[in-house]
Amino acid sequence: MKYKCLITDHDDTLLDSTVEIHYPCMLDCLEQLRPGTPLSFDEFAYYNFDLGFHAYATDILKLTPEEKVKQSAIWHEWVDTHHAAFFPHAVEVLTRFQDAGGIVVVSSHNEAKHIIKDFEHVGCPLPDAIYGWDLDVEKRKPSPYTIEQIEQHFGIARDEMIMLDDMKIGYNMCKNAGVDFIFADWARKPQELRDEMRALAPHTAESFWEVEKILFDD
Repeated sequence: MKYKCLITDHDDTLLDSTVEIHYPCMLDCLEQLRPGTPLSFDEFAYYNFDLGFHAYATDILKLTPEEKVKQSAIWHEWVDTHHAAFFPHAVEVLTRFQDAGGIVVVSSHNEAKHIIKDFEHVGCPLPDAIYGWDLDVEKRKPSPYTIEQIEQHFGIARDEMIMLDDMKIGYNMCKNAGVDFIFADWARKPQELRDEMRALAPHTAESFWEVEKILFDD
């Protein structure tokens, strides 16, 4: 294999979770915290693409600390009671990569316990490491913290890593750290965002079958 470590995002990269969970959950939050505030799917996608959820909640919605606690409770209720579907062939590619001796690391703005729940729900081997929302804000993606930890704990050089992500924050993390990157172009998002990511990313894949070819030179 060309790469020893696959760093992968979780939501909208492995699972169709914005469509099935996060967007309807956000509408629920707005109904309770900001009644009458409209939010289209594309607007939600743009906010997450350009800002990330923490900045959206803090700078755009201007949620108070008390409201953030309420928002978090609503979100946990949604993710605890819903399972988004894995994209076709995702589980097979992750399993094949680990079976071949590769290290799979999840770098996500989801919490580790929910990531583990999703993997176990479909019987997918667990990632070798997870760096998620549980981290301090300054250590979350796009911080290079995940990449630095992989170097230290697994002894893998940056040119032996590749990241799979559908969002710009993952690309920025890799660009700044000198790590190869695949744009995961299959989850629903505005065409303008797709075009921007295609122009930036050194690799683009439209399915996990294409990811498999990049990882294994098939």
